[in-house]
Amino acid sequence: MRQALSRSMSSALLLVLAVFATPLHGQERSNGLLAEGTPFETAWHAYDSGVPGPTVLVTGGIHGNEPAGARAAAQIASWTVARGRLIVVPRCNPPALAERTRRLPGLEGDAGDLNRHFPRRGDAVDAPGSEQADRIWTFVLDSEPDVLLDLHEGYGVRAAGSKSVGSSVLTARDEDQDHQQVMLAAINSEIDDPMRRFSEIDSVVNGSLARAAIEQLGIEAHILETTYADQPLSTRARQHRRMVAALLAELGMSDHGPARMVRPSETRPAVALYDGPGAGGDSQGRLFERVLEECVVERIGAADVRDGVLGQFDVVLFPGGSGSKQGGALGVDGRDRVRSFVSSGGGYIGVCAGAYLALHNYTWGLKLLPLDSFDREHWRRGKGTVRMEATGSGASTLGLEAGIECDIHFAQGPLMVPSKDSDLPEPRILSYYRTGVGKNGADPETMVDTPAIVAGEFGSGRVLLFSPHPEKTEGLEALVLRAVRWEMRLSEPTAVPAGVGLN
Repeated sequence: MRQALSRSMSSALLLVLAVFATPLHGQERSNGLLAEGTPFETAWHAYDSGVPGPTVLVTGGIHGNEPAGARAAAQIASWTVARGRLIVVPRCNPPALAERTRRLPGLEGDAGDLNRHFPRRGDAVDAPGSEQADRIWTFVLDSEPDVLLDLHEGYGVRAAGSKSVGSSVLTARDEDQDHQQVMLAAINSEIDDPMRRFSEIDSVVNGSLARAAIEQLGIEAHILETTYADQPLSTRARQHRRMVAALLAELGMSDHGPARMVRPSETRPAVALYDGPGAGGDSQGRLFERVLEECVVERIGAADVRDGVLGQFDVVLFPGGSGSKQGGALGVDGRDRVRSFVSSGGGYIGVCAGAYLALHNYTWGLKLLPLDSFDREHWRRGKGTVRMEATGSGASTLGLEAGIECDIHFAQGPLMVPSKDSDLPEPRILSYYRTGVGKNGADPETMVDTPAIVAGEFGSGRVLLFSPHPEKTEGLEALVLRAVRWEMRLSEPTAVPAGVGLN
């Protein structure tokens, strides 16, 4: 379910060694490194359809506190086009992205703003510049694009009266405004609230990459801006993909819709991490990405699930937050999509709220395992460190040592008991709680001897539920990766004594 692309390009000026795929009917994919051997080293990707047509260059990550552009551009780099060429530089400013800062680390004002460093009309001698801007500009010149799309984010929504350019398409030339309207129509078609819709802005800031492309090369260029306030990363990346896909379709280049997120030839485990309504914040997403650094992890939202993106992944992970809000956001169609994905052989990992979501006795539940939530009136039983003890199944599945207790972080996860209303195969208990938490009227003893971690089958797929939080427990973080590997049937872990680091 993962499909691949390709394009060939080389230049001595790029400080890059290109890696070429074998052409197929004139199609080529290539990639390489820009600024190789420097702190700004970053990958570029290109696909040549082998059919005459426009060249579209997509850039992201010029500002380090705008991750959706970099994320979406990396996803777009997996796309093919029906004609012409698609070239993508997802992470133009790696040091700033690593620090999650707008500017180059250690620099203030325009001196640190990479998107003020590109050539200006008249070659103003007092204009700021940088080696990385020169490298990127040289790459643009070598690529000879017909259209440049630079992906950014703002702090507010322009349509709601914000001074920010967030949620807009910036276009400077009158002859390009038809394409501006195509992208706006595509993204606004799925936004009901007029105060959240994308706006047109008919000017582009001086010193920016897009304006340099317009003024110096005389080509079409647009800045696409999402809004990072009050929106998860998956939504913002999706908005970028929607706009880019709309323009490619208008140019007669589109080979597929905007739902593609994973390169089909990817060999690493691919994990879809839900970050829509009901999930924790961005810090939670980054935590799971660190824990799963051996995998390809892409954030997805409910709309992505309904679009059918799960077919590109091996495992879907629903994290902590609110199970009812996650289930509600998915809706009936989204929940059916998740169940179909697992039933067809995909893996499901639920952590805390994600475990609630998989249970049987909720109208919004996925009913993946024959388990109910027990003592529902005291679900807000509190947070803290509790003890759990692994079973023999926990040893063979996750590598915990059977019969040995260890500490793990608990944050109001479900107490799981067998469901009386399901004929699904009985799950395996991987560990039991041996101590409990009791606040807001809950009895801590109610937790004792209930399952902490369970696993089972649903159709052809596998399901593993964590009531507690291994990703937040020092020494147990690797249980999440081991769950991925178990669900993909990659290996069976050897037993590791509880309390010993599993990384």
